[in-house]
Amino acid sequence: MLALVAVLALVAAAPVPDDELRTAVHELRTDEAVRPIDLARSVVELRTEEHRGTETTLTLSADVLFAFDSAELTAIARRQIADVAGRLADSVTPVRVDGYTDSFGTLAYNVILSQRRASAVADLLRPAAPAGVLVSARGHGSADPIARNTLPDGSDDPAGRAINRRVTITFGDQ
Repeated sequence: MLALVAVLALVAAAPVPDDELRTAVHELRTDEAVRPIDLARSVVELRTEEHRGTETTLTLSADVLFAFDSAELTAIARRQIADVAGRLADSVTPVRVDGYTDSFGTLAYNVILSQRRASAVADLLRPAAPAGVLVSARGHGSADPIARNTLPDGSDDPAGRAINRRVTITFGDQ
């Protein structure tokens, strides 16, 4: 042990020739390391609303509603769903809650996860629905993507996958 300490002290004290230092230092090419961000694809709307006649469909990002691989609603999700629940008072048609995942994971697992997520949202909406108005929940897994999960070269598309992870709530107004 003492001999090792002595060798380390000698190595630390020995000067390093300039030519060795020059070959050990490499130029950093930042133009190759920095990539632009496509803001249009990187910013995901957390909630969108679409109207078709008397029917309204709200789409909520699952990334806001749930933690990764979870069907437990976040505090933010509970506030969002409470806001939606307030709008159901005038609903006269069944309320549909549909859950979707991205393409990661097996088809069977994604269907189960999306069903659990849709059920969690529907469970919060049921007490707000008018008497006699059914609130149903259905998980679709990675079916019906609204964005691509992979880029044209086959590599992962995180922004597209984020868009596909969603819960939709559809209800009718008078």
